[in-house]
Amino acid sequence: MKLETEILRRAERMLPLMRSITTEAQARTREIQRLESDLERLHAGPGEPIHEIRRIESELFQHRREMENIKKELVRLGCSLDEAHPERIIWLKDDNEVSFDAPRLDETGYRPDRASPRE
Repeated sequence: MKLETEILRRAERMLPLMRSITTEAQARTREIQRLESDLERLHAGPGEPIHEIRRIESELFQHRREMENIKKELVRLGCSLDEAHPERIIWLKDDNEVSFDAPRLDETGYRPDRASPRE
């Protein structure tokens, strides 16, 4: 119980930062998906609009680079981004997993993983 209380206190202190990070990760993920779709459409379409393709590739590169920066920042904080769900941040503390879900980043958003400790 003491461990869960410690984790809850730290999680509560991290909420504003986690909210900011998850919001950015969600926005960048949506933009990457949109740009990838636009790029596929351009490649499948008639002609070869090189300038538009290069512009989209450049934007994709920038968003992907920023996603890597987000991941590095999370590692520095002892967390990681859930690859399948970019709105979810995972924090491992003493083999207990805590997740932060962007839509519910408030006191009720703290949920220790009951399957922990992890093997």
